[in-house]
Amino acid sequence: MSKWTVEEVAQIAQGRMIGNPNLEVQGCIIDSRQAQGGEMFFALPGEQVDGHDYIEAAWSKGAVLVIAEEAHFEGKEKSPFVPKGKALLLVKSVFETLQKLAKAWRLELGAMVVGVTGSNGKTTTKDMITAVLSRRFRVHRNRENHNNELGLPLTVLNAPLGTEILVLEMGMRGLGEIKALCEIAKPDIGVITNIGTTHLELLLTQERIAQAKWELIEALPEDGIAIINAEDSYSVKKARNDLHSISFYGIEGSFALPHIKGTQLRPWGALGTTFDVSFQTEKATANLPLPGQHNVLDALAALAVGTAFGVSLAEGCIGLGELELSKMRLEIRQGLFETTLISDVYNANPVSMQASLRVLKERAGGHKTLAILGDMYELGTSVESGHREVGRTLANLEICELITVGKLAEEIAQGARLAGYPEDHITVTATTIEAVAKARDFLALFGPEVWVLIKGSRGMKMEEITVKLERSE
Repeated sequence: MSKWTVEEVAQIAQGRMIGNPNLEVQGCIIDSRQAQGGEMFFALPGEQVDGHDYIEAAWSKGAVLVIAEEAHFEGKEKSPFVPKGKALLLVKSVFETLQKLAKAWRLELGAMVVGVTGSNGKTTTKDMITAVLSRRFRVHRNRENHNNELGLPLTVLNAPLGTEILVLEMGMRGLGEIKALCEIAKPDIGVITNIGTTHLELLLTQERIAQAKWELIEALPEDGIAIINAEDSYSVKKARNDLHSISFYGIEGSFALPHIKGTQLRPWGALGTTFDVSFQTEKATANLPLPGQHNVLDALAALAVGTAFGVSLAEGCIGLGELELSKMRLEIRQGLFETTLISDVYNANPVSMQASLRVLKERAGGHKTLAILGDMYELGTSVESGHREVGRTLANLEICELITVGKLAEEIAQGARLAGYPEDHITVTATTIEAVAKARDFLALFGPEVWVLIKGSRGMKMEEITVKLERSE
C-alpha cells in the first residue's frame, strides 16, 4: 500500500497541512469503519453521506491523516482541532486529490498494469488473470468490482510496495469514463472480454458501447498489447483498424483466428470445466472450477495475458485450478429439500443470462430445472427484445419451470410463450417474496431432482431468494 510521510502527501496534493508532517502514512480508506491504523482517510462529500462528519471517527479508529476540503471549514471561528499524533490536509477537492495521489503512487510503484473491461465477465476475467500471473509475480487487483472513478484509485493506492503487476478492472457508464481511468492506471496491456448491450440505455447504440470500451486500447502505449475475444464481432471489427499488437483468444474463432485456442470442453466435477488449450507450440489442459463456455473464454483471456508476461500455459492452467472468485458469481449451494442451487446474482444482461441458462441445462443433466429470473436493467430500447430473447433461449433449452421476478422480467415469460413454452410452467411474480413462495412449492414437490438457477440485475437483490431457498445447517 502507498507509503509516504504526511509532508510528501501534502507536496503531491498541494494542500494546507495541519499537524505532524513526519507521520508515516500507509494505505487509504473512504469508510472510517475500515481504519486499522496508519491510513489516510479521504473525507469525501456525498449526497447522502458526508465524509467530513466522520473525521473524528477515522482518527479514533487509527487513521493518521485526514484529507478534507478547505470549504468545509470556511466561516468557522476556530481552526480545526487535530489530535496529537494525527494530521489534517486541507485541499480544494478530496475527489481530485484521491485521483492525483493514485497517479503518483502508480508511477512510484513502477508496476506493469493490465486493464480489463467488457460488457460481460470482466470481474471473473480479472480474477482469472490474477490467478494466472500470481504463479510468477506479485499481483494486486481490485477488490470485488471496485472499478469506477473511486474504486480504481483506491485499489492503486492500496497496492503494496513490491507489487509487480496491477490487474485493474475498469467499468463505465458513458463515453470518456474509461479514458479517465486510464489516465490514472496507465495500462500496458488491455483486455476486452466482449462488447454487448449492457448500458445501451445510456449509450443508445452498440457502436457507441464499442467506442467507450475501446478507450482502454487507445490508452495503451505503442508497444502495448490488446487481448481480444475472437468470438466477439464488435471487438474484432475494432481490432482490425488498430495499430497495437493484438492477441486473439477463442474457441471457434468465429471472427478471427485465435492465437490462444481452447478445445475439447467437457464437464469437470459438479460445477467445473476441463478444456485443452494451445498457443504456438505449447499445449496444456486446464481444470477450471467454473462451468460454461463463457467462463472458458474468460480463462483463455487470462492465459493470453499470462503468455504476454512469459507465463507458460502449463503454469497458467495450474493457476486457473486455484482460482478464487469475487463473491456472488455462479456459486453452487445446497438448497431446501436436497435441491441444488446455482446462484449467479451479482448482475445480469441477455448474454450472461443465456449463458447461465445453458450452464443450468448442462449441469442438471436429466434432472428437473427451475429458472428464477429477475429484471435486467440498462437495456435501453432493447429492453423488450433483450428479455424476450432470454425467454426464447429458455424455451429452446427446455428448462422445466420458469419463475420471473419484476415488471421487466414479464417479457422473459412472453418470449418463452412465443417460442412455444407451456403457459402452465410459467409463474410471473412482482417481488422476491412471491418468487420464494412459488419456488418452495416446486422444490417441495420434486425435491432432490431439482436444479435451480437464480439470476437478475444487481438492483433486484436476487440474493434474497438464494438465502431463503438455501438449506440451513
